[in-house]
Amino acid sequence: MPLPKSNWGYQSMKEAWETEHHFHGKERWLGKSADQSGNDWALESGLTVFTATSGSGDFGGDANDEAKVLGTADTPVVAGNTRFDFHHVLFVALSTDTPWIIRIVWDETDMATGVAAGNYSTFMVQNNPSGSKAGGVPIPVMMPRLHAGTDKVWMQAKNATDNATATFFIGLHEYDD
Repeated sequence: MPLPKSNWGYQSMKEAWETEHHFHGKERWLGKSADQSGNDWALESGLTVFTATSGSGDFGGDANDEAKVLGTADTPVVAGNTRFDFHHVLFVALSTDTPWIIRIVWDETDMATGVAAGNYSTFMVQNNPSGSKAGGVPIPVMMPRLHAGTDKVWMQAKNATDNATATFFIGLHEYDD
């Protein structure tokens, strides 16, 4: 539904409309699909975790260190939706107790192109010091809305320890516009 353009309150109306659609949209949780060779990398309500592997104080640079999270065949999950973003990430395990930086990268072609273009968001995570490890609480994520069936998404992990692993599920939020 297009918003009326007027000099008074247009930006506020637009923000209210976006907020309304965001908080009253559908969310689906996704796990890793068994076959990651094509563009179908995720499975709705799947119970296999995605895994991102770190480099030594850097994002993992070895083959398959990144997690292929969403291919073009994975969206839309809900028929008719044209846009999506990640709403939450649930970490199941972090192999080290030191701080992590997680990077969500998106692009229509490949991860390297997305990183070079600045098409990524980052956030930090760390095991819960109380001993419960990853904490079991979904972490809210901030990223722009992407195009269903067009954009792909990868996640990378950065930790002080080489070959440390972060395993997780994603909460996908889709929109009809």
